[in-house]
Amino acid sequence: MNKILFALALIILLVSSSNAQQEQTSKDDVLIVKAFLNDIAVPETRADVILAKHVQIEKSLTNEEYDYLEASIDEIRLNLQTKNIETIDYVPFDKLSRRDKRDIDPEGKPTSKMYFLYYNDRLMLAVYLENGKIGSFTLVSKGNNLAHFVTY
Repeated sequence: MNKILFALALIILLVSSSNAQQEQTSKDDVLIVKAFLNDIAVPETRADVILAKHVQIEKSLTNEEYDYLEASIDEIRLNLQTKNIETIDYVPFDKLSRRDKRDIDPEGKPTSKMYFLYYNDRLMLAVYLENGKIGSFTLVSKGNNLAHFVTY
């Protein structure tokens, strides 16, 4: 009987420890996204500086692709001007409604690293984290009513 109670206690301890680790990872991920947004919100911070500091760029981008990313940063900046950054909700993929989840194709990427930013219950930005940086802030349609993250 004592062995069964010990095993049960050990299982509970392991599960709660795993949940605590996942919760801490989620908090750390949100801090990465918040730092990204906070830098974007500062008009004097150039888009290329934000990209270098916060965005995981693995492949060689063409000038056109890089210009697109800079323009996207500027668009997010414009969008943030009318918002109170402190009230943005950071919703992980697993907390999305079933309907919203079915519209996104993770394409094998870990969904635990996908966050959807809502302001006044409206989606304003979706981000995917990779290697402690923003792996993507570009969620695009891939047809068949599905969207996916484009990594850089």
